[in-house]
Amino acid sequence: MSFYHGLRGGLGCVLILSGLSGLFSLPALAQAIAAPQPATVPAVMLSDLHLDPFHDPAKVPLLVKAPLRQWEAILKSPDSPTQQADFAAVQSACKGKQSTDAPYALLNSSLRAAKNQAPDAPFVTVSGDLLVHDLDCRYRAAMKLDKAAGDDQSVSAAFAEKTTVFVMRQVESMFPGIPVYLALGNNDSRCNHNRLDVHDAYLKATGRAVIDGLVGIGEAERKRALATYESAGYYAVTMAAPMEHTRLLVLDDIYMMSSFATCEADEKDHTGAQEQIAWLTRELDGARQRGERVWVLGHVPPTVDLKNSLAKGIKMCMGGGADTYLSSDALATALTSHLDVVRLALFGHTHMDEMHLLGTKGAGVPMKVVASVSPVDGNTPSFTVGKVAPATAMLVDYTVFEASNKTGIGTTWAQEYDFGETYHEASFSAKALDDLIGRFRADTGGASAESQAYQTHFFKGHAPMQLGPLWEGYVCSLDHATADGFKACVCGGN
Repeated sequence: MSFYHGLRGGLGCVLILSGLSGLFSLPALAQAIAAPQPATVPAVMLSDLHLDPFHDPAKVPLLVKAPLRQWEAILKSPDSPTQQADFAAVQSACKGKQSTDAPYALLNSSLRAAKNQAPDAPFVTVSGDLLVHDLDCRYRAAMKLDKAAGDDQSVSAAFAEKTTVFVMRQVESMFPGIPVYLALGNNDSRCNHNRLDVHDAYLKATGRAVIDGLVGIGEAERKRALATYESAGYYAVTMAAPMEHTRLLVLDDIYMMSSFATCEADEKDHTGAQEQIAWLTRELDGARQRGERVWVLGHVPPTVDLKNSLAKGIKMCMGGGADTYLSSDALATALTSHLDVVRLALFGHTHMDEMHLLGTKGAGVPMKVVASVSPVDGNTPSFTVGKVAPATAMLVDYTVFEASNKTGIGTTWAQEYDFGETYHEASFSAKALDDLIGRFRADTGGASAESQAYQTHFFKGHAPMQLGPLWEGYVCSLDHATADGFKACVCGGN
């Protein structure tokens, strides 16, 4: 059955895209012949931390007044007697998300577990979204202030900046002596989510905390990184040893989003996006000339917005178009036109555990979308530990660890799965992903052990649901990042 006809016959099934998980048996497939493995090191990969400092609203006035060095003690202190009622009132007042982001106990538990699983990791990556959803509304509710009359969030701006620096410092203090490479996300702003100005006060307030995490980076690079971060949240560094000849390019792709606007609600100001794409291209060209390898770290992946696109149903194939997270293909194009130097792209944002291949068949850039610590979408919290070959800058393998609960209290973190063991590939390379996605595509019903495993691990903690005729369309999203490419794949083109 073609995906087009399956879509026409069962549009209601699209809702299951928000609830894929469970445990499936994995009968053995033919094992790939593994090449000799290069020397590797572990790397901690975190995303979408979304600290909620309003979990006990009675503590918020204390946090507002206290210096950052006292925040940990305040957040660790016993809950106030009215915590449950107060938090319920905040939840009721702020209906952007009905579930909850990460209370401090969960953030702390996840960082400790990641440290325990990779005590010798030489670096950490964070793929953005440090702040809670609906921060301004939650701040006003906790502080018993009137709701905002319009879009002005200046009342909570200082608290947003302070919270961001606190989260950055928490990660850095848990992993002392090694680089912590931090990207910002679409919720990391002093104004509304998906909004930020260039040269914003928020960037000035948080820049030093980012740069302080760049352990082992030369002073000249630190100064350049601070200058570009304070301009539009991006920076470049040469990754510290043991990584060899590897450049890390960190983006703040909030400016590139389809839904982006400045803090003043100007949707036509593309200065931040244009500045970063021009810079990214120069950096990639320079890396190519110097014979360097490149990692790219950001938040919003340059892919289609699958749920919104498939929800259009037949309209997408009958003259409409697919939705994408970003406003143009510029980022994907920049990466795929430098596939000879880009070894890995790391993103977050979807809160899902995903893999993508950017580029054409047989060549491309491997992209890992790291699942979230925050359980705000009803998912179970998780983090990833990569196995990296410093000499080649390749992600050879990775393991995902999942929490036993969503609170951080009495939480244990157990291995959920290992990429190599589950998908029978010797590396997370473009060739390996091309082969794996090819097997997914050939399995039109999504019934093979590998296809079932992907659906199991995609969305943490939910009962398994079969994609059925939608599986073919989902697979299209894995190696068709652009709107036109995805539409052609789904509707009968490539």
